[in-house]
Amino acid sequence: MSVLTSASAAIARRGTTASALSAAASALIIIASLATAEHLLGLAVFALPFVASAALIALAPAGPPARPGAILRAYPAAAATALPITAVLGPSEVAVAASVVATVALMAILRAPHIPAALCAGGIGLTGPGLGYLPHTLIPAVAIVLAAAWVAGRLVPGFEYPLRG
Repeated sequence: MSVLTSASAAIARRGTTASALSAAASALIIIASLATAEHLLGLAVFALPFVASAALIALAPAGPPARPGAILRAYPAAAATALPITAVLGPSEVAVAASVVATVALMAILRAPHIPAALCAGGIGLTGPGLGYLPHTLIPAVAIVLAAAWVAGRLVPGFEYPLRG
């Protein structure tokens, strides 16, 4: 291996390491914000769909699934499909399947490919939280995820989160 090739490899590793640290720090800020809100405010926002959103945003902040517009369309789509399906079928594996399938279809129509929202629909189908889920979990969790991603974009070197899109 030549000196030039070795130097290029070292620079590439440093770039990959910096990128990994940036993503990890961003995910930590978003996830810690969810946990803090849950403990201090008593909101049920520290849940797998929103933690998955944090990971997706941290790993690909400019990608279509991580964009705020996709998130702001996908999570309401999940609730709009899963809550009535679960109300009719009751919490069950069938409600999970129907909720996720309906959410995927609606996300495709809305061009909102935020996959963690399908996890949200599945959670609703499994637990049947009722309409209280909207003000106590969904709305504050989405707001916290987006606000914390914006903060991470201001604090973490190498991490930029576009609030438009």
